[in-house]
Amino acid sequence: MSTQLKNLIDMETLERVAPIIRNVAHPLRLRILDYLEQEAEPRNVTQIIAACGAEQAIVSQQLRILKDQRILNAKRNGTHIYYAIADRSVLMLLDCIREHHVR
Repeated sequence: MSTQLKNLIDMETLERVAPIIRNVAHPLRLRILDYLEQEAEPRNVTQIIAACGAEQAIVSQQLRILKDQRILNAKRNGTHIYYAIADRSVLMLLDCIREHHVR
């Protein structure tokens, strides 16, 4: 076996993380995660819409996808639902984007 191949990530790990990567690999979802990472407290849909500059229906759809994949937590408080990052591992993707983006 080649020395390079000894350091390959095992398939079980790749199969576990591929859906997470697939589900965050959307510009608006990445923007939502970036915004939520910057905030100390969970944010509601209105706040997320204002920060992301997208329509309510589109933001809500993206939040649902992230919540369904357990990337975000959602907690109701009165008439508002507040979102926060549940899977902190996605923040490493944001770090990679910040460090290695192409201008």
